[in-house]
Amino acid sequence: MSRNRRADYTRYVHEYIDKQGRTRYAVAEWVEEAGQYQAPLDKRTAELTGAHTEFARKPEGLGGYLSRKKALRRARYLFGEMDNDD
Repeated sequence: MSRNRRADYTRYVHEYIDKQGRTRYAVAEWVEEAGQYQAPLDKRTAELTGAHTEFARKPEGLGGYLSRKKALRRARYLFGEMDNDD
């Protein structure tokens, strides 16, 4: 697969400033119709909680990563299987 054909997961990474003034990156998909961010839970968390999706009105409601690189890695993990369903 060429580099140009690689899926773009940056749309799932949302930058925000936390209460301590640090830049953080939340991983979720913005769903316009619902007016909220939605992120699928990983298999382990879904099994523990019985839920499959996390919801928040603002990115900071989802927690986040201090590194954009780590957030992109998480986005590929969470949303990669969904992109391969086509």
